Order: sequence, then structure tokens, then C-alpha cells
Amino acid sequence: MKKIYIAGKVTGLSTAECTMNFGIAQVAIEKLGHQAVNPLEVVNDWKCPWDLAMRKCIAALMQCDAVLALENCSQSEGATIELQLAHKLRMPIFYEVEHFTKFTKVA
Repeated sequence: MKKIYIAGKVTGLSTAECTMNFGIAQVAIEKLGHQAVNPLEVVNDWKCPWDLAMRKCIAALMQCDAVLALENCSQSEGATIELQLAHKLRMPIFYEVEHFTKFTKVA
């Protein structure tokens, strides 16, 4: 089982839209038998200041094996930082859940 971090836009979206976007990704990852690391659950506080939320998310990201980048991640400063960090640390980054199949068979 791999730990997969979900990176995506939060700031500027409604609670409902964020919950739906990250929830759909989480369910898809878990259906493949992996552990999804949902930043909404990591922070668990909609009023948390952005910088503190990012510190929590980066700490969680560092415990993961790979990243799933949601479609809206390029519209998010936080997700962009997470993806840049993951890339620099040579963590696999996926843009579709289906691509995890190859990753888990090899790794």
C-alpha cells in the first residue's frame, strides 16, 4: 500500500466544492488499495491561516510515496509549492488516478 498525497486548490473555493474535489480523489485512491492523504483532513480547520495550513500539509507530504495533482492544482499557490517540492525530491507525481496502477506494480 502506498501513501498518496492529494494536491489541489483550496483557497477561493467553497467548502462544498473542496470537499467534493478532494473526496472524489480520496475514494478513487482508496479503491485502488492505497492510503490517500487528504490535506483537508490534515489541516482539519477551515479558518486555519494559510501559512500554518501549508506547514501541516508539507509535513504530511513528506510522509508520502507519491502525489496526485488535481486538475485545478495550477490555479493554487499552495498546490504549486507542494508539486515543486515533490518534483525536487523526485517523488512520483500523477495527474490521473489510473496511472497509479503502473507505479504500484513497479515500486
